[in-house]
Amino acid sequence: MIKDLEKRFAGPIVIGGVGGSGTRVIAEIIKSLGYYTGPLNKSNDNVKFAKLFGNPDRFFNSHEENEQEIVKRLRTFEEEMTSFLCLNQSQYIGWGWKNPVSHIYIEYLVKYFKKIKYIHVIRNGLEMAYSRNKNQLVKWGNLFRIKSTSKVDPKASLHYWYAANERANRLGKELLGPRFLLINFNDLCSNPEKEIKKMIEFLELEPAKINLAPLVQLIQPPGTLERYKNQDLSIFSEDDFELIRKLGFEI
Repeated sequence: MIKDLEKRFAGPIVIGGVGGSGTRVIAEIIKSLGYYTGPLNKSNDNVKFAKLFGNPDRFFNSHEENEQEIVKRLRTFEEEMTSFLCLNQSQYIGWGWKNPVSHIYIEYLVKYFKKIKYIHVIRNGLEMAYSRNKNQLVKWGNLFRIKSTSKVDPKASLHYWYAANERANRLGKELLGPRFLLINFNDLCSNPEKEIKKMIEFLELEPAKINLAPLVQLIQPPGTLERYKNQDLSIFSEDDFELIRKLGFEI
């Protein structure tokens, strides 16, 4: 069944990023284009993937044990997703999923899914430093040797933002090449048509056959854009600001 689907669908399309980066709207665009993204919560996260891969305590002991367990879970996940897709394939042009922590597993995903395409979403680091979404920092910060000292810790949030995005961008380019796409959420908000066209071309769809208007309407810039301008930025050092610049954002 899976082999038959692979002949027809070139997926999966995977969407990841640090929580709060704007992955939700990218998933909405993918769904609108006709991709099956699985059972979802209100944030468009694939709940099956979250159940199987959302807990860092299950992994990252010995490398061999990690890989065996992760491959086993990926096989289970693939079978569940493609079983539904097989029964409803006439409704979709492909499949994939969105879950922010997917970037943690890039190396394993690339090994397992030979035709994977990965979209990584990144948002201005200063905006992310003041995000209330601390889930990844709390659960996965140890992987990058970053710990939050309190519920409100903009410096730790910024350092996690840099470490996670730098790794995802580097591995994505190294392991996937043209099958990796970095989407800047701030650029998406300021010029949605341009960024959506970029996504459509990345997915190897035909832009001329797609009505961009409803997709552009999905982009509603949040009120949290540039929220850092109301904060005391003196807590950050020049080295902190340099991290932001390294990933392509102006201060």
